[in-house]
Amino acid sequence: MRPISVQVRGLLNREEIERYNDLWEVGKFLEGAGKFDLARTIQREIDLLAEPAVEKLMRYENRTGHATVVAAPVIIDNRKKDDAK
Repeated sequence: MRPISVQVRGLLNREEIERYNDLWEVGKFLEGAGKFDLARTIQREIDLLAEPAVEKLMRYENRTGHATVVAAPVIIDNRKKDDAK
Protein backbone atom coordinates (compact mmCIF):
# COMPACT_ATOMS: atom_id res chain seq x y z
CA MET A 1 0.00 0.00 0.00
CA ARG A 2 1.15 3.52 -0.81
CA PRO A 3 0.12 6.16 1.72
CA ILE A 4 -0.92 9.63 0.61
CA SER A 5 1.20 12.56 1.72
CA VAL A 6 0.56 14.61 4.82
CA GLN A 7 -0.12 17.67 2.64
CA VAL A 8 -2.83 15.82 0.73
CA ARG A 9 -4.34 14.41 3.93
CA GLY A 10 -4.51 17.94 5.28
CA LEU A 11 -6.82 18.91 2.41
CA LEU A 12 -9.31 16.09 3.04
CA ASN A 13 -12.44 16.68 5.07
CA ARG A 14 -13.37 14.56 8.09
CA GLU A 15 -15.45 12.00 6.15
CA GLU A 16 -12.69 11.57 3.57
CA ILE A 17 -10.06 11.10 6.28
CA GLU A 18 -12.19 8.47 8.00
CA ARG A 19 -12.76 6.69 4.68
CA TYR A 20 -9.02 6.85 3.93
CA ASN A 21 -8.15 5.40 7.34
CA ASP A 22 -10.68 2.58 6.91
CA LEU A 23 -9.45 1.78 3.40
CA TRP A 24 -5.86 1.86 4.62
CA GLU A 25 -6.57 -0.66 7.39
CA VAL A 26 -8.38 -3.00 4.99
CA GLY A 27 -5.59 -2.70 2.44
CA LYS A 28 -2.87 -3.47 4.98
CA PHE A 29 -4.89 -6.46 6.23
CA LEU A 30 -5.28 -7.77 2.68
CA GLU A 31 -1.56 -7.35 1.98
CA GLY A 32 -0.74 -9.19 5.20
CA ALA A 33 -3.05 -12.02 4.13
CA GLY A 34 -1.35 -12.21 0.73
CA LYS A 35 -4.42 -10.95 -1.17
CA PHE A 36 -2.47 -8.50 -3.31
CA ASP A 37 -5.06 -8.38 -6.09
CA LEU A 38 -7.70 -7.14 -3.64
CA ALA A 39 -5.22 -4.75 -2.00
CA ARG A 40 -4.58 -3.26 -5.45
CA THR A 41 -8.32 -2.53 -5.76
CA ILE A 42 -8.25 -0.80 -2.36
CA GLN A 43 -5.21 1.22 -3.47
CA ARG A 44 -7.14 2.41 -6.53
CA GLU A 45 -9.98 3.53 -4.25
CA ILE A 46 -7.48 5.47 -2.12
CA ASP A 47 -6.03 7.10 -5.23
CA LEU A 48 -9.51 8.12 -6.39
CA LEU A 49 -10.29 9.52 -2.95
CA ALA A 50 -7.08 11.58 -2.90
CA GLU A 51 -7.24 12.81 -6.51
CA PRO A 52 -9.27 16.04 -5.89
CA ALA A 53 -6.99 16.99 -2.97
CA VAL A 54 -3.87 16.32 -5.07
CA GLU A 55 -5.20 18.56 -7.85
CA LYS A 56 -6.02 21.28 -5.34
CA LEU A 57 -2.52 21.05 -3.86
CA MET A 58 -0.94 21.25 -7.32
CA ARG A 59 -2.99 24.37 -8.15
CA TYR A 60 -1.92 25.93 -4.86
CA GLU A 61 1.78 25.17 -5.38
CA ASN A 62 1.79 26.34 -9.02
CA ARG A 63 0.21 29.74 -8.44
CA THR A 64 1.66 32.45 -10.63
CA GLY A 65 1.57 36.16 -10.04
CA HIS A 66 2.27 35.84 -6.34
CA ALA A 67 5.61 37.14 -5.19
CA THR A 68 7.72 34.77 -3.19
CA VAL A 69 8.49 36.24 0.18
CA VAL A 70 12.12 35.92 1.09
CA ALA A 71 13.32 37.40 4.35
CA ALA A 72 16.53 39.37 4.49
CA PRO A 73 19.40 37.42 6.02
CA VAL A 74 20.10 38.05 9.67
CA ILE A 75 23.75 38.52 10.58
CA ILE A 76 24.65 37.74 14.15
CA ASP A 77 28.03 38.99 15.26
CA ASN A 78 29.06 37.36 18.55
CA ARG A 79 32.60 38.70 18.50
CA LYS A 80 33.76 40.74 21.45
CA LYS A 81 33.54 44.47 20.94
CA ASP A 82 36.90 46.18 21.17
CA ASP A 83 36.51 49.21 23.47
CA ALA A 84 39.82 50.69 22.26
CA LYS A 85 38.39 51.82 18.94
